[in-house]
Amino acid sequence: EDETVPQADSKLDRETFEKTKSLAQQGHTKSQFKLGMHYIQIEDFGQGMRWLERSSTMGDMQALFQLSNMYYDGVGTLPNLTKGVEMLKDVVSNTDPNFQYLIPHAQYNLGMAAFMGYGMKQNDELAEHYWLLAGKEGDPDGSIAAQSQLGMFYTRRDTKDTKKAFYWHYFAAQNGSLESKGALGVMYYRGVGTSPDKELAFKNLCEASEQGSLFAQGNLVVYYYESRLFTRAAHCAWSVAQTESLEEAAEKSGCLLEFVRRGVGLGCFYYARCLHTGKGVQKNEAEAQKYFSKAVLVCPETAVELNQKLKNDEL
Repeated sequence: EDETVPQADSKLDRETFEKTKSLAQQGHTKSQFKLGMHYIQIEDFGQGMRWLERSSTMGDMQALFQLSNMYYDGVGTLPNLTKGVEMLKDVVSNTDPNFQYLIPHAQYNLGMAAFMGYGMKQNDELAEHYWLLAGKEGDPDGSIAAQSQLGMFYTRRDTKDTKKAFYWHYFAAQNGSLESKGALGVMYYRGVGTSPDKELAFKNLCEASEQGSLFAQGNLVVYYYESRLFTRAAHCAWSVAQTESLEEAAEKSGCLLEFVRRGVGLGCFYYARCLHTGKGVQKNEAEAQKYFSKAVLVCPETAVELNQKLKNDEL
């Protein structure tokens, strides 16, 4: 997922629009950028791209960064991944002190392009390189998305390093990443990349849950269930399992869809287990089957993993 730089509401009121348009027509670079963003806000992408192109030609890196995202994602134009990547490289190489803040965000996007093989050849090492640059050793001024992505990157089978994963999730969580705060709770709970600490696990899972992370809420269900707090587990699991649109939940929370899937999958499976055994809720086999089926539909890999634990008497 591309990272964008947060903008204030770009839609201009009528008086400001007229002033901005007049200045843009006179060659004022910042006004050209503002006018372009106004047109994009009202979904007049042709005019928006026209003014952003003019602004970027005059050296405005904000405009170039916005254009890179539009070409990369095919917003208002046909997708041109290669052109999007080249624009991002130009943003990264810029030396204008007014636009240095854009560099980590562009580096993160280049890392994603290398990781996915979109607009360039797939290359894990290059992706890692860009993300490390963007992450700035955990500095809040770096790309928080890159910091969180590195935490996930180091939990993959091919690039696994749990201590590095913990390091990056820790700083990303400190800097505001909801995904990483939930992941950090799981790592503290399981002792992955750090010493087990149930108190810190509970703290991070609760905080992320309160901020809307379904991944954290699903793992909080696991925490309650394994602590034999079955009533709490069942209540929390039921709440998570009511999620219908995963895409809407991801958009609302700002979390990755994959994390939402995992969290809802956990909630459905554990609620089904509570219904099947009568732990924390009245036993109901028909409802249990309903939620077992939903768990498989929502997140098959989580359902398979938990079903294996059931067979091994580990759940």
